[in-house]
Amino acid sequence: MKKLFVLGFAIAASSFFIGCDNGENGNTNTITHKSHNELREEVIGLRDATTLQHPGKIYTKDQYLLIGEIGKGVHVFDNTDPRSPKNLAFIQIPGNVDVAIKGDVIYADNFMDLVTLNAKTGKVTRVKNAFKNHEERRRDEVLALNNGKDPLGMKGTQFQAVNHGSPGGNPVGTGGSMARFAIVGDHLYVLDENTMKVFDITDPDNPVKKNEIEMDFVVETIFPHEDKLFIGGTQGMYIYDNTDPAMPRLLSQFEHAIACDPVVVSGSYAYVTLREGGPCGRSSNQLDVVDISTITNPTLVKSFQMHSPAGLSVQNNVLFLCDGNQGLKVFDVTDKENISGNLLFRDNDIRKAYDVIASSGSPVVIVVGKEGLYQYDASNPESLEKLSEITIEKEKNS
Repeated sequence: MKKLFVLGFAIAASSFFIGCDNGENGNTNTITHKSHNELREEVIGLRDATTLQHPGKIYTKDQYLLIGEIGKGVHVFDNTDPRSPKNLAFIQIPGNVDVAIKGDVIYADNFMDLVTLNAKTGKVTRVKNAFKNHEERRRDEVLALNNGKDPLGMKGTQFQAVNHGSPGGNPVGTGGSMARFAIVGDHLYVLDENTMKVFDITDPDNPVKKNEIEMDFVVETIFPHEDKLFIGGTQGMYIYDNTDPAMPRLLSQFEHAIACDPVVVSGSYAYVTLREGGPCGRSSNQLDVVDISTITNPTLVKSFQMHSPAGLSVQNNVLFLCDGNQGLKVFDVTDKENISGNLLFRDNDIRKAYDVIASSGSPVVIVVGKEGLYQYDASNPESLEKLSEITIEKEKNS
């Protein structure tokens, strides 16, 4: 029998992931079209723990680790011991792309709607038609993450509540650098094609849309830092002043060639990866280091050639970078002019490394790739120790 105690946080930390419309598995050209009402009938609910098949984005909160299952929902692990993570439950959210979590409440996109799931009360609410073009947008991201496969949706048990408050710690969880959702204070920020949507979540169960900010190009990732929002887009990095949370104001932008573009920030520098192919269009594959000491005038320090860079994280002048089929790379970035010459460590065994979380105050680094999730002890960045793997269950004929 499923141990529902997990949901005190598991549901509050568990809706992070990438989704798509239902379609033929492996068919990159067709997807099944359903009406909005039919899509809303797809059940959001708790299921028994199951094996990972199509991993994507990752999220952590307190001792819990969340791994997205493309187009289906989120696997919840107790990661108290990173050497032996325990698979606790699966939370089903069809058509899900991203989540953010604050306290007991998960915020997730469910096809074209924004839904909230309250772990303490069991309440599920829905903001209808919060997002646009859900079919094409989710399909493009899923195909990019899953090497052209478009997994089928599924139905299951209803969402169930557990009468436990979320454990102590930061009320907001931590996502990777590829996140489209972010929470700052009482506001949820969501990127949707060429817009940033701002929801007031003062009443956690009832998000209220406060603003919609149009941008010149498609925006893909969001990274809050101090009182700023750093937005990664297909043609640049955008920096917003967030001192008025409901009304973020554009301060400056750093332009680059068309490319997929996550960004992270440490001190006076932003680190941006650009990669070619997929839905991102044309470009080179590189890491850009950008000086943001003058926030209204970000300037390129230097670019470094990479293989196919995606997610990244930086802690204490150590950069963890996912570089596609070249796996995880760890650089000393003390010398901003010579990062490529300061490679500290590399694990080539991770196939299509996609995103990484390296949290301050913890030596554990979490990396997700096409074939699973990997955890390392990074106490010595020159010799990471692999702690554990959560590998996929391969499909027949794959």
